[in-house]
Amino acid sequence: MDPRPESPRAGQPAAAWFNRLSRPILFLIVSLTLAGAYLAMTIPIAVFPSTDFPRVVVGVDNGVMPIDQMLVTITRPIEEAVNSVPGLQKVQSITSRGSAEVDLFFDWKSDMILTLQRVDAVVARLQTELPTTAKVETHRMTFAVFPIIGYSLTSDTVPPNKLWEIATYDLKPRMNRLDGVATIIIQGGRVPEFQVMPEPARLLAAGVTVPDILEAIRRTNLIDSPGLLENGHQLVLGLISGQVRTPEQIGQIVVKNSPAGVPIRLGDIAKIGPSVAPVYTVVTANGKPAVLLNVDRQPDSNTLQVANEVHALIQELAPTLPPGVHLEPFYDQSTIVHDSIASVRDAGLLGLVLSSIILVLFLRDWGTSLVAGLVIPATLIITFIVLKFTDQSFNLMTLGGLAAAVGLVIDNAIVVLENIVLHRDAGQGRFQAIESALRELTVPLIGSTVTPIVVFLPLISMTGVTGSFFRALAITMSVALFTSLVLALSWTPILSQYFVRRKATVEVPAASSEGGPDMAALLAAEEAHLSGLYPPAH
Repeated sequence: MDPRPESPRAGQPAAAWFNRLSRPILFLIVSLTLAGAYLAMTIPIAVFPSTDFPRVVVGVDNGVMPIDQMLVTITRPIEEAVNSVPGLQKVQSITSRGSAEVDLFFDWKSDMILTLQRVDAVVARLQTELPTTAKVETHRMTFAVFPIIGYSLTSDTVPPNKLWEIATYDLKPRMNRLDGVATIIIQGGRVPEFQVMPEPARLLAAGVTVPDILEAIRRTNLIDSPGLLENGHQLVLGLISGQVRTPEQIGQIVVKNSPAGVPIRLGDIAKIGPSVAPVYTVVTANGKPAVLLNVDRQPDSNTLQVANEVHALIQELAPTLPPGVHLEPFYDQSTIVHDSIASVRDAGLLGLVLSSIILVLFLRDWGTSLVAGLVIPATLIITFIVLKFTDQSFNLMTLGGLAAAVGLVIDNAIVVLENIVLHRDAGQGRFQAIESALRELTVPLIGSTVTPIVVFLPLISMTGVTGSFFRALAITMSVALFTSLVLALSWTPILSQYFVRRKATVEVPAASSEGGPDMAALLAAEEAHLSGLYPPAH
């Protein structure tokens, strides 16, 4: 290979654009490649494309209120209130004892972040009209609502209520502080609590009712301030704690005074002891009672980065757990993404190796293999720039598109290289061979590349769930194909000036007087190529 590009001879026409502008174009493409490599580090990684489903869910929990009352006092007022939200297309609700779910469906073009804020404003105004015991939550539907990692906490010696405390007070706060983690959802275990069991005979004798007990506990179990204290020209906030932490402290709560002025304490009329909250769902792992920790990521976070941070933190916290407590993963979504990235890498490397072997085998020129080998990484990396500015992520669809495009993006470069080598072997110099190849192949290459791009264009305009998936695939493959076309008509000719070797001595018919080879010369060069693969029979 000759590192110096061949210049036109004296008396020939002025150099073509790829000769005059070789350095600026090389600088531009290398700059775009470096920019794409940098932006690739900032593109989010997820299993599915980033999708804002046009749906907001309003969930209500109100204890054990009957369905009829839930419907009249909660579900219908919410349905009527949210009708004022712009863009609302349909409302569906499910009401059961003590709970209700109102699903709001909007147009796919709606800004769901702004829509969620509007729904929150409507629910906030309505909150005063709902029962005081009702707990209302609103959230929009995205793929981020599904956990990306799950860990199970099990033990043969530690009881379930202690496992729940370890998960809630030791593990969850540490994991929730990690960058990219939205929330930690804990399932299973036994939630510890204190149980107050009133004795009916004593209640009747003291004239105390169950609502009196509930109000006394609510009124007493709090932290309040009596006011500000002035000391040395400073104001100090005074705090009084009435929180209870043991059954004995709960028993000292004064419910009311008797007619004689004697305080009636809770321990006088009820039995108090430690207990656990009722359990209606059994959670097990490996056949043992377990506490599950599900990690939800933020919508724009990087799945692999979040997963690596969580795994590192778990390895740090595992030695600090009590003896006999095991913390093991039971679900990891990041492995799917990691395998997809590995498949794209393997497809790129395999395509690079196979294309190089084919070029060396047919053209017997290592320089052409090097030029073609640079096309695949340059095309994929420049494609990353468009993915970044179109708010795409590395997911199953975009990575699948990149893997499928590997075999397509190198076709244009191979066609151009083969034609350059053919003209070179037909008697033309390196410069004239590149110019002749581009003159013959520019229009056919544009037509053959635009055709599959046009096929993908309707997918980009699709809407709905199907559109959110196939749009990512169509954008990725269209950009990769268009980039390969641009590189084949610019990057490949310029690199050929440096890496395609000058023609060895081959007996071919003389070139025509116009400076280009005639058809006989081209056919002779083609026959010389094929004769190296298929020797004539004797």
